[in-house]
Amino acid sequence: MAFLERVSVEHRLARLSELAGLANADLIKQLRRFTKVGVLCRRTDVDAFPAEDLFWLPAERVDRARALLQQADDADLREVVAERGLDIDRALGDFSTQQPYATALGHAPRDARIASGLSQTEAAHALRTFSNTTLSQFENGHALPNLITLAELAHLYGTDAAELIVWAACHSKPDRQVLALRVAEPTLRAVLTHEFAERRVRDKTRPEF
Repeated sequence: MAFLERVSVEHRLARLSELAGLANADLIKQLRRFTKVGVLCRRTDVDAFPAEDLFWLPAERVDRARALLQQADDADLREVVAERGLDIDRALGDFSTQQPYATALGHAPRDARIASGLSQTEAAHALRTFSNTTLSQFENGHALPNLITLAELAHLYGTDAAELIVWAACHSKPDRQVLALRVAEPTLRAVLTHEFAERRVRDKTRPEF
């Protein structure tokens, strides 16, 4: 959370200990965890003696960091951060929203399409698997593309499908079924969010006998 409030700002261990309110042993354990999963960057200041580590959160890794924080956003965490004077809602920022996952997922490929310079008609014509009307439904959150379709769209737009679903999962209301599984890896959590959303769509449209 301290990193999310100060993106791309380098912190020394002493400053992080102050911000997080953790003992050095606990702090180092958490820093190892976040650097291992590729969220935080680390360097050693070789000009200082003794050498001192510096850590920072690059702007391009904010989605992954917020996904991890969202996964851990529960009552116990809120109580701890309140004791330490931190603000979890500020750290989550606009990511902790109440919009449905399908709505957030529509925004991500729509923005990628616009950035690529393609119209809805051009994109649908290039893939030839659905109409521009269907693509419009995807982008408006009125329909949910499967993961294969999403990967095809991402490839067409020159972007990464995993980034699209992680963005959508971070920008939508956390899925309770996914939270219950306690999965920490952001991409897998996003995939599970998508699969649960698809399951709910299928359950609603399944005929009753």
